[in-house]
Amino acid sequence: MTDSGLSLDCTQETRIVCLDMKVKRAEEKISDLEDRVRQLEKRVFQAAAVVSAGLALLGLLAQVAKL
Repeated sequence: MTDSGLSLDCTQETRIVCLDMKVKRAEEKISDLEDRVRQLEKRVFQAAAVVSAGLALLGLLAQVAKL
């Protein structure tokens, strides 16, 4: 009976190690995805700034043209 008890413990320990490795890989993937999202956010903010500057310039030119 002690052999089966030890075998069960080894199986459980192996499974715990495997699950721990899966969790670490998932955390690395999450970290990578968070970095990618931050980069995309920066690009979106930059594009919004360019669009706003363009619209402001067009508005200014329209006002100057009225004079």
